[in-house]
Amino acid sequence: MRYEAAGLTVLYVLTFLIVLPVLCSTWRYSVYYRGGESPDENDPSVLSYFSDVMTSVNDETDERPVFLLVTIVTVRREGHFYLSRVVARLHQLLSAYNGGNGNDGAIRAMICNVDRDPELHQEALDLQTIYPVVRRDVQQQPISYNDLMDKEKDDYIFCLNASQHYHEQISIKKRQSSGTYYILVLEDDAVPLDDLLPVTRRFIDYLKMRRSDDDRDFFYVKLYHPERLQNYWQPEPWRIAEWIAVSVLSVFLLQVVLGLRLRRHSLWIIYFMALTECLGRPHLLQFKRWMFARLASPAAAYNLLAATECCTPAMLFSNTSAYLASAFLSSITCKRGYAKDTALYLYARQSGRQAFVVEPNLVQHVGRVSTLRFN
Repeated sequence: MRYEAAGLTVLYVLTFLIVLPVLCSTWRYSVYYRGGESPDENDPSVLSYFSDVMTSVNDETDERPVFLLVTIVTVRREGHFYLSRVVARLHQLLSAYNGGNGNDGAIRAMICNVDRDPELHQEALDLQTIYPVVRRDVQQQPISYNDLMDKEKDDYIFCLNASQHYHEQISIKKRQSSGTYYILVLEDDAVPLDDLLPVTRRFIDYLKMRRSDDDRDFFYVKLYHPERLQNYWQPEPWRIAEWIAVSVLSVFLLQVVLGLRLRRHSLWIIYFMALTECLGRPHLLQFKRWMFARLASPAAAYNLLAATECCTPAMLFSNTSAYLASAFLSSITCKRGYAKDTALYLYARQSGRQAFVVEPNLVQHVGRVSTLRFN
């Protein structure tokens, strides 16, 4: 037992003072991150993608009902190509999905231009040959910081309503019944990842299946939660339980795989708890996604959990919950400390409506230029 204690001391020192500081200095979500290259948020090369794309992926000859409408909310961010990057990636994913899913229903997309002067949002104007663009015309007047929060909320309401109107137009044109459909609202700095569409469809099917006639539809599903808030040391109780479970399992595997006879189990559990937290839970989630993509179905790597408060880069609504969210947001005033994400989260909790978050993330948040302050 004395040798095990000495070995543990050496292991702690080697791991947390030597190996991890060197290994993880460039791991963005580890405690040892020292800075480095940020995600490529401003890549003008994405513009070349559109040189050979002359028409929208929303083929007018596609007679399948539209079960999902992707709406990209956008404003000007001078010198940055966030919107182009999102549209290029979404166009690639939609082309593959709509072309390979038979009669499974179609996905279409639109751009919602809510810039204070939509005619000056040249990037959105250039992309209207790819996806239809709706715009919100508002009077030009000075806006304070608190009013910016409320304007962002009003922009969101406009885009939710515009999405419903656009879907109704599609249904009327194709002489189809609207029925239940879904709206995925993407902010213009949320780049879709490869699994976005199939995993979203999987969870839509799951939520439809578990809903009885007497149950209310879900309120929303978040497809993104900030990585800095995904570590184990967070207030959500289930994360603490997962943290302990992962550490206990690691100790068990250490004994089974290596055949070690460990006696100081509590110290070994603490070691693995510290190890996983220092590595960063977001990196473990990425490893999980990588592993499932190679050993099983990629969609199996994703979980549907109770929603957390922050944030709204990618939000999934049904048509009924979009109407409810629009009506609720129209009844409140947002301000600093009470933005639309907080308002929606508190409303879901107070009204008893179901709100979820998908983990790992299905979009990459690339924006470093806020729309809530003048840059």
